[in-house]
Amino acid sequence: EQLPSERELMAFFNVGRPSVREALAALKRKGLVQINNGERARVSRPSADTIIGELSGMAKDFLSHPGGIAHFEQLRLFFESSLVRYAAEHATDEQIDLLAKALEINSQSLDNNAAFIRSDVDFHRVLAEIPGNPIFMAIHVALLDWLIAARPTVTDQALHEHNNVSYQQHIAIVDAIRRHDPDEADRALQSHLNSVSATWHAFGQTTNKKK
Repeated sequence: EQLPSERELMAFFNVGRPSVREALAALKRKGLVQINNGERARVSRPSADTIIGELSGMAKDFLSHPGGIAHFEQLRLFFESSLVRYAAEHATDEQIDLLAKALEINSQSLDNNAAFIRSDVDFHRVLAEIPGNPIFMAIHVALLDWLIAARPTVTDQALHEHNNVSYQQHIAIVDAIRRHDPDEADRALQSHLNSVSATWHAFGQTTNKKK
């Protein structure tokens, strides 16, 4: 459904064109309207990505406070624990093959930190895709983006060691999913994420001591 023209909105609300355009831009950011050049704005439904994206500023502010990262890591643990149990119970052969391919790319990226981070994110993304729920995907992408942005800068050597550990833990997760063992998949996932949290906490402590 189309909204009235800018001129009609200006007359209806008794405001100037800048105010109307600012309001429309805000609605667009929230995913509530679609704006194309030369056309009237149209009402639209917000996507899952748009809804989660609206929380980004608040999430990043929360992460900057003491305990913020730990709370988000716990949220990720609870969330991915459910995902991995679902995968072990319901993943198709094709979905397990996609996990195996993501794992292979993981192994090929061990000596390149930037590439490994991308392959690590992709591995967990494939896991989040298995239920086929777009809201899960939006939450997963946002959680990782927020947590990665909050991580400290560390040396390449330290990251190389961390990469190898994470890769071995990914293998354990995939093996359990392939065996359709939700309890073992959950244990492997929790061991992995707890290890990741502890490692980055240690990196952060080391970085703070050097300041």
